[in-house]
Amino acid sequence: MRYIEKRDIPDYFQEEVVLLKAQFKDKSIKIRGIFDSLKCKAELHQYMLSSEQNGLCGYCESKIEIIEHSHIEHIEAINENKDRERAEELVFDYKNLIVSCDCLCHQEKKGVTCGHRKDTKGFKPDYKRFLSPTKIENLRDYFKYIKESGFIGATSLDRDKAIHTLEVLNLNPPDNYLPEARKKALKKFRTQVIDKANKTGRSIKFVAQALLAKENLAFISFLRFVYKDIV
Repeated sequence: MRYIEKRDIPDYFQEEVVLLKAQFKDKSIKIRGIFDSLKCKAELHQYMLSSEQNGLCGYCESKIEIIEHSHIEHIEAINENKDRERAEELVFDYKNLIVSCDCLCHQEKKGVTCGHRKDTKGFKPDYKRFLSPTKIENLRDYFKYIKESGFIGATSLDRDKAIHTLEVLNLNPPDNYLPEARKKALKKFRTQVIDKANKTGRSIKFVAQALLAKENLAFISFLRFVYKDIV
């Protein structure tokens, strides 16, 4: 996981939110329904994915090639049945919105991960222990990776919060999908670095540093951990 720096809130989003918030007065209207009625939702979705997240899932960092394979995610879920007032605060809070991948949830053999994992019925994340990717700038310092297996673990910075976050998002699913995908990304990266170094005459170190600095590669935190001595 990595820190996602939220940019300026788009004017079109702010303007529509002002109008939609007026509906909060009618307690019979579902807050989730108000959010889903956003006319600018598709535009906001694309903006956050491309401008803030470099095309990567805000949780697992898989590459989102097709925008329909992702959704706008409330980091702290909206639970209007439990606390409507809190839900009203969160539903349009821009720092509570990121883009999360969808695709694993539509494959029966794959473990449910990321945003959909948090929304699983009967599953209750503790948001006081959950590490928010839009609020913690040194988020990467909480996690470490095992290069050989592709698994993500917790450092000693705050093991309880890190482990809880990993469990909430299921970033090491039992079917081993994400760890295997991380290993494949590392193999692809190494090949890419060597090929580009040969074509440009640049050193492997220079090429690796340049590619990692773009922060747009799938599983970028894993790659940067493996190459931590040069970044």
